[in-house]
Amino acid sequence: MKIFIVRGAFLNPFELQNYAPLKEKHDIKAVSSKHPISDKIDFSLIKLWSPTDIPKIPFKFPILNRLFTDAHVLFGLEKVIKGADIVHVAETYYAYTHQAVMAKRRGLVKKIVSTVWETIPHNNEGIKGRERIKRLARENIDHFIAVTELAKKALVQEGVSEKIISVISMGVDLHRFRPRAEKKNKRALTILCIARLVPEKGVEDLMSAFLEIAKKNIHVHLNFIGDGPLKGDLSGYKNVSVRQVPYGLMAQEYQSADIFCLPSRSAKTWEEQYGMVLVEAMACGLPIVTTSTGAISEVCGDAALYTKSSDPQGLKDNLEILLKDAKLREKLGKIGRQRALNHFDRFKISKKINAVYQNLLKH
Repeated sequence: MKIFIVRGAFLNPFELQNYAPLKEKHDIKAVSSKHPISDKIDFSLIKLWSPTDIPKIPFKFPILNRLFTDAHVLFGLEKVIKGADIVHVAETYYAYTHQAVMAKRRGLVKKIVSTVWETIPHNNEGIKGRERIKRLARENIDHFIAVTELAKKALVQEGVSEKIISVISMGVDLHRFRPRAEKKNKRALTILCIARLVPEKGVEDLMSAFLEIAKKNIHVHLNFIGDGPLKGDLSGYKNVSVRQVPYGLMAQEYQSADIFCLPSRSAKTWEEQYGMVLVEAMACGLPIVTTSTGAISEVCGDAALYTKSSDPQGLKDNLEILLKDAKLREKLGKIGRQRALNHFDRFKISKKINAVYQNLLKH
């Protein structure tokens, strides 16, 4: 099969590792913008110019989205994907998804698959033209891969038939993301948070919780890994680290930590759609403190302690429970690792994706 996985500026190794095992079976290439999240992937990559490649300017995306309906246009995409058996895009509202849909209508490609993360029905329809793009996508995409049951539910509410939706999680390399070999008894414990440093990720709530914890416990550390507008607000505190780390070194960060925390908030037009960092944390055997927002509880199951959105006190309470209870940390870590083995093995997931491809081309 000739397959193109189109992700534009969103191309990243944490999702694309689920497709890498398929490169031995198919002629598979990825397509990104010139400056994606990361181009460190395990198969061929074609980079195309996109409006997203414009350097950061004030109100960049609001301006571009109104000029192009969606900023994620890939110039020349139709020429690149011509003759494809399958073009695998994402969501229903991205411009590159619309480009693939129009290429199919012109007979340039055979089938289109879309991976959908969105959990809020009829979201991303406020910009003029978006509703039409989404409708065309729903009418012309041959199969949807929803990463959660919640994403499937949102698609169904928008009018997509359940018959053309498969629920397939995104996983990780469980040989790389695994618990550290031996846990040393240590006095200082580390809370790890890997996230974009933006309000919706709840990092300010975690900072508030930590500062309260640190008043009584001077042997606890908080490591933020990520970047964003709140970086400066989170920096400069005792026992708090704010850094960026390449994805290739991320497994070691989990293995060096004792507790993982993702304190995501909910908003009218955003909630945590999945949380790949939660999967990575479980794979590494870390106990998790998080919020019961979006699809988080579907991903983590009973491997986490939950609090409600925007609740620093709840985060503090749950973090203190784990900081004081080594046996509970170990128990939750083992539950998480087993959950990762059962549900988030990238090799098992790649087989499920391959089955979708094979079934599509039979019809």
